Parts: sequence; structure tokens; C-alpha cells
Amino acid sequence: MNVKKYLPYFLAILFFLVLTFLYFSPVLSGKTVIMHDDLMSAGNAKEAMDFYKKTGEYTWWTNSVFGGMPANMIWGSYPFSLSSKLGSWIYAFLPAPVSVIFLLMAGFFVFMVSFRKSIWVAVIASVAYAFGTYNLLYTEAGHLSKILALAYAPGILGGFALIFRGKYGLGTFVTALFLSMEIYANHLQITYYFIFILFAYFLYEIIKLWKAGEKKSLGKVVSCLAVAVLIGVGMHTMRLWNNMVYSKESTRGVSELKNSTVGNSGLTKEYAFGWSYGIDETLTLIVPNIMGGGSMGALSTKSETYKTLTSNGVDPNMAGQFVQQLPLYFGNQSITSGPAYSGIIIVFLFLLGLFLLPGKFKWVQLGLTLFFIVLAWGSNFASFNNFLFDTLPGYNKFRAVTMTLVIVHFLLVWGAANTISYLLDQGGNTWEGIKKPVTYSAGILIVLMLVGYFSMDFVGPRDAEFKSSIAQSTGPDFANKLAFALQADRKDMAWSDIIRGAVLLVLLSASVWAFYKGKLQKRVFLYAIFLLCAYDLIGVGKRYFNNNDFTAEKHEAQSFTPTAADLEILKDTDPNFKVLNVTTSFTSDSRDSYFHKSLGGYHGAKLKKTQELFDHQFVTEEGQLNKAVIDMLNTKYLIVNGPNGPMAQRNPDALGNAWFVDSLKVVPDADAELATLGNFNPKTTAVTQQNQGLVTKVYSNDSTAKLTLAEYAPNRLVYTSDNASNGFAVFSEIYYRGNQDWISYVDGKETPHQKVNYLLRGMEIPAGKHEIVFEFKPAAVEKGKYVDLLASIALVMLGVGAVYKSKRS
Repeated sequence: MNVKKYLPYFLAILFFLVLTFLYFSPVLSGKTVIMHDDLMSAGNAKEAMDFYKKTGEYTWWTNSVFGGMPANMIWGSYPFSLSSKLGSWIYAFLPAPVSVIFLLMAGFFVFMVSFRKSIWVAVIASVAYAFGTYNLLYTEAGHLSKILALAYAPGILGGFALIFRGKYGLGTFVTALFLSMEIYANHLQITYYFIFILFAYFLYEIIKLWKAGEKKSLGKVVSCLAVAVLIGVGMHTMRLWNNMVYSKESTRGVSELKNSTVGNSGLTKEYAFGWSYGIDETLTLIVPNIMGGGSMGALSTKSETYKTLTSNGVDPNMAGQFVQQLPLYFGNQSITSGPAYSGIIIVFLFLLGLFLLPGKFKWVQLGLTLFFIVLAWGSNFASFNNFLFDTLPGYNKFRAVTMTLVIVHFLLVWGAANTISYLLDQGGNTWEGIKKPVTYSAGILIVLMLVGYFSMDFVGPRDAEFKSSIAQSTGPDFANKLAFALQADRKDMAWSDIIRGAVLLVLLSASVWAFYKGKLQKRVFLYAIFLLCAYDLIGVGKRYFNNNDFTAEKHEAQSFTPTAADLEILKDTDPNFKVLNVTTSFTSDSRDSYFHKSLGGYHGAKLKKTQELFDHQFVTEEGQLNKAVIDMLNTKYLIVNGPNGPMAQRNPDALGNAWFVDSLKVVPDADAELATLGNFNPKTTAVTQQNQGLVTKVYSNDSTAKLTLAEYAPNRLVYTSDNASNGFAVFSEIYYRGNQDWISYVDGKETPHQKVNYLLRGMEIPAGKHEIVFEFKPAAVEKGKYVDLLASIALVMLGVGAVYKSKRS
């Protein structure tokens, strides 16, 4: 092995590691970041993880989230998928958030090197990519699968580039490896967006080959890409099969209801476009505070708001506390942690490349950039985005379209890297040859910043609410003064960032001038670009993700300490019941899932039936919980507000794990079945649809009949029944792919069960004593793992072959 040849690459990777640890230096003293989504995942996964610790087996079902849902959407292992094992090891090797930001740099570095960029250009671009503000905000929030997907996606494009350059073996291996890692990251929305870039690059290069008459090369390219896709996807057959099956049952799937709030196939436009970036808000790509920053932010004692408070008699200490949490953001999003800032240095270089770079691919990059910006506008550019939502396959499965701005950042950095390479080679030859493009690029940005600034009134849609809350305690006059002061502070913040951006543009333009005039050596010029870019992005990044976000407490120690209500419930010697916390939003908090089998939870893809029950029958028109629904779900405890905080309230009418009903009512369709839940007694009646193959019937139950849960595991439930006559049993467990994945047995013989009460299980049980067993055996797990294994072996062989060929050449 030629150590000198590869030493610069090793040093670059080491530099990324050092830089990441410097940015997140508190981790060196054992501190950590409490990430919201990370905590929610820990709550969701608790039952499945406890089962694994106890038995050494993975369960693919959990009853602790929304009453029950597949655990593969939460936590699990794919034992025969090499990339899943590799991804888990890489992620666990470094502490979060160091690991994911490091991977962003490493993944982009591979991409840059595959496109034959110099080490320095690759390093600059990788740092710029990783420290885009949205990447940092997503990391802070705990959207780690999203960041991992963004880290691995560029490597796929790098593999494409290698294949098109004729490095077929290595390119196929790199493409397959990074594609498999991308799927491991398990964020389909990022992958979906990135497919547009892959397709555009593929089409551009294919057309080039076709025009050049390279038909043999074209065949090899397509063959290599096909092999790479088969191997990369094949390593995740088990995962993708699971996800494909579940998607049909989730809120992304087709509803049986005629008027469904979850859409006929996918999400509703209102839900999907709930977070849409404002058209004027797009200026945050170059001016981070043009819209005020995050929803709640801090001002200094030099701010107009602070001065207004103290000049009107407010104690300075109280005024100082007040300005620490103010609604600085004045855009249309309901809430935001901060802006999508890509850096004025990066955007300048991208624009400069449009003037300077040869070839036509820069226009492809521009087109893609504008396309993703328009997608981010969502409902603010409704005609175009509604059309895509209705016609573009798969697009209606995703929400939070502002996410496309991380793809915009990728494209901007890619274009900027191309421009840096061009400048290093002194494209244009002389300063006179590039002076106008530099002037035009800087001028465009300055004009955009100024037009944006002077066209805004810095008044937000929630300012009236802010004034109203102040006026309640101080009167309208003072509230108006404070609102005007807040607007002045927003203007000051925006203007300060405009001046900051203008200075950075002048410094970079001066560096380009000095380099072309021979006053700066190439290495010094590179240092200048790196320092300006790092200062720009890391400086803004530190506003939103800094040392103050770290804590010495461990996640679980701080966030999963049981409350008095939890402790009271945990005293119950029979743990097999449901709990509903009504003191919080039970669809956006999974803390209760850590301790109990909760009806609540936090997940972006709930079961469709569960969501529809929440939407239509969980709460009555009077705003009260639907007692029939709560009882049939075996909700033994409610967590309610008490005089001293949350307290446990027992529900004496919870129907237990299973019971015999007196009658079965068959209705024509899903709408009728769901409507019946608003006015029925689940203790005596079960309701089902005609498509379940049952008929309306009355049962003569023995008063001494028993139906009890004898054994519990999340993926295996054993009941015993004793009844003098045939009876119809209802089980307070969520129905999911009955007789396909959830298999039921009576005395060891497979016996079908049906969906009743819209989302529960039901079964007719013969007279006498019997054992009823439900086992979760998803076909995707049983069969998919073998395909995972074959594809993993193929990847290893491909890698060995690529290394062997490299040594020979």
C-alpha cells in the first residue's frame, strides 16, 4: 500500500474528526444533547429493547405505542444485512452529535474525490455541507436518520461518477455500498428527493455518451448501475419489504373511509404543506436573520425591546429575563427553530460558477436548485405544488416540504466546489477575464438583500397575539410600544446580517483579485476561502446549536424519571393494560410509552386505523373522551391534571384483555363501522364489516364464561377460554394484517380472526376449554433476511474484486 498516496485522505478525515469535536467540545467532558426526537424514539423503543435484553430475540411488534404498532418502524435488527451492521457500528463509534456531523463531512468528501476534486477543495466543500444551518438544526432536534441519509446520499452520486469515468468495478462497489447505507439510514423522504438529482445526472451523462457515439460504454454503465442497485437494495429486502407492507396500513396508505382526513392515498395537502417556506423567506439562504431567526430567540440589553422595558419602569433584571424569550420570527410557519442558511460565501461561489464554468451541467444544477426551492414553498406556491402533489408518484407520501432546503444546500455547495476548482486553475486566465462575473455575482446578492430588507415591514402574523398578551397586564399603550420595539430589533438583526454578508463578499472578492493578480499563493488563497466559509457557516450555526444546548445529565436519567402518576400505575400487579395521558398531546409525546402500554406516542407514520379513530371517535362532539372507545381499548388508567401535578385516575369500566360479547353486528362499510363506535356498548356488542365474512348474530353466553390472558409477550399472546357454548370474543389488541402477519391459533390449529370495532381483533371460539394464541410472524422478516444475506455476500465479493483490480492496475 502506497502510504504517501493515501496520507492526505487520512489527514482530511482526521481533520473532520477534530473539527467536529471542537464544535461539540462539551462531549469531551461527558455532556450530551437532549434531542427531542431521540428521546421520543427511546420512549417508543423501550418495550422492544426490554424484550431483547430479556430474551435475546427481536420483536417486530410493540404494544407501548398508540396501543400497538409494528416495531420495525421503531427499533430492530437486520442480522444478515452487512450495511445495517456497518451503519450501526459507525454511528455507535462516536458520540452523538459528533458522529452524524462527522459523517456528513466524510460522505461529501467521498463524493468530491469521486468527482476528481483536489483534497483542499473537497475539504472546504465537505465542511460547508456539514455545517449548513438546517443540518445543525435537524441534528439538535434529534432527526438523526435524516442527517444520516444526507451523509450517505452524496456517495451514491460519487459512485455514479466513477462508473461514467470508466471505473466500472470501483464505481459499482461505491454505488452499491452508499446506496445500501442510504437505505439503512431509513429516511425515505431524503432518499426520494435525492433520486431527482441522481436521475438528472444520469440523464445528462447518458446523453453525452450517446452523442459521443459511445454505445458500448453506455451498455456497461447501465449494467453496472443495475448491479449496484440490485445489491444495494437487496441488502435491505427485509427492511424495505416491511416498510412497503406497513405503508399500506399507515397514514400514507389508502383509506377505506369515503371521507378520510388522512387522504385517499397518502397525506392531505393541508398536512403535507403544513410547514411551507415563505417566498420572501428564501432570502434566509443568504441573510440568516432576515425573518428574525427562530420562533423564540434572545435579545441583548442593547436591544430596543430592553430599552423600552427599562425606560418604562421595568426592573433591569426582569427586563433582561424577558428579552431572553421573544417571538423574533415573523414568517408564516407556525414554528421554526431557525433559518435555512447556506452561507453567503457558498451562494456567491455558486452564482459565480454560472457565469464562469464551461459546459451545460451548471444549468442542470441551477434548474434543480430552483425546483427544490419551489417545492419548499409548498402552499405559498400552491398551483405548482398542488399539481405535483396530485400527479408526481410518491410525492403525496411526505410532509414538511421545507426539508427540500437541505437538498438546495447540497446543490449550492456542489456548484461552489466546481467554482473553487475553476478559480484555482485560474480559469479566465486574468482578473480582467473574471472581473465582471465577480462584480455581477456580488451585485446580485447585495441587491437581493437590500430589496428584501426594504420591502419588509417586520410584522409577523402572531404579533397581534403577542400584543394582546402584554396588554392584558400592562394596557394597550405599553403593548404597542413593546411591539414597535420588537419590530425595530428585527430590523436591526436583519441589517446587521446584511452588513456582515456584504463584508464577507468584499473579503472573498478581494481574495480572488489578489490571487489572480499574483499577490496570493494558491495555498493562501485556499486558506482564505476555507476561513471565510467556515467563519460564515459555523458562526451562524453557533447561534442555534452551541455549548448551551449540552447538559451533564443523561437522556434517560433526566427525561424518564417516573412521575407520581407513573409510580402509582406501576404498583398495579397486572401490567397488561393501556394508559392514556390526557395532560399532554397524546399523539406527539412518547414519554408514557417508556413506562406503560400507552395509547399515545410519537411517530410520523401511525397506523391509518388509529389515526382515523383519533380523528373521528376518540373525542365526542362535546369535547369529552369517548367512553366506549376508551373502555374497549382496556384503558385501565388515565393520567389527569391534579392539584399537585399529573395524577393517576383508575377507569373501573376498562373491559380487560378479552371478553365475550352478547351480539355481533355486521354493517356494510368502514364508515358505518366507525360511526357505530359513537353509540354502542362494547361490553355486549361487537361491530364489524361485511367484508370480514361474518353475519349478525346473538350469542347465549354462560354467566361463568372466562377468557383470560395467560401469557404476554409483545409478539405472542396466549389466552385461555372456558365457555359452555360457542361465543364471540373481542381482544383489546390492535388488528393488523390479520391471518397474514398476526397469526391466530386455537388449541394449536391455525384459526382465522377478524377485525371488529374498527381496529380490534375478534374471533368466534367454540364451547369448552381452549387455548388461543396470537403470534406475530411477518413474512418480510421470515423470508427477506435470506435475500439480505445473498446481497451482503455479493457486496463483499464486489469490494474484493475492486481492490484486486486496483492493485493490478
